[in-house]
Amino acid sequence: MSGRLQASRTSLRRYFVTGLVIVLPTLLTVYIVWILFGLVGGFLSPFLGVILRDVVPTDLAAPLTTLLSVLVTATLICLVGVTGTLFSQRIFQWAETLFARIPVVRGIYTSVRQLIDLFAVKDASFRKVALVEFPREGIYSLCFITSRRRFDIPGRSGRAVCVLIPTAPVPTAGFLLLVPEEEIVPVDMSVDEAMKMIISGGAIAPPDRKPLAETAQDLTPEKISR
Repeated sequence: MSGRLQASRTSLRRYFVTGLVIVLPTLLTVYIVWILFGLVGGFLSPFLGVILRDVVPTDLAAPLTTLLSVLVTATLICLVGVTGTLFSQRIFQWAETLFARIPVVRGIYTSVRQLIDLFAVKDASFRKVALVEFPREGIYSLCFITSRRRFDIPGRSGRAVCVLIPTAPVPTAGFLLLVPEEEIVPVDMSVDEAMKMIISGGAIAPPDRKPLAETAQDLTPEKISR
């Protein structure tokens, strides 16, 4: 009976973590957009109410005010994206610097920004998933190959690859290592799958891939560079 209870608790904990990983980014996005909508709606409602009062029937003024507030909020978010693209995010870098100097706001802003960056990560930033022996020989850690550049190792004939070993369950920090090419074992796993596995502590595992022994036979510098 105790074994079944323990298994049930483990399954429940795994399901909870899985659901949290899936739901959290969506809830956070909806919450932030809802706050923006409330701010924009609260600012525009008095003006829109006066304008629409003489144009549309009274019973339609409130729904139209809400609809226009939503459209204005979406437009502002798009304008922020356009501005960041056109001006190379200089304005937002200045804002980040400003927020970083405010004690209370700094912690909130940094946490939210790291979480958003985490779920917005693209394959262009983390090029490939691999395994390296870390923190000691015989124990493997998931890592991301972050660059195509190769580095010469003083005193050795081979070259090293730049990899990032993220920490779990919050992979916004980690270890940056230069690992010899021949010691890297690429795995058949996407960046998104690796991220989910790290965040969930292994509770969300990708579908079975080729055995590591077979994967290691495919190791070539050309394949790592792709």
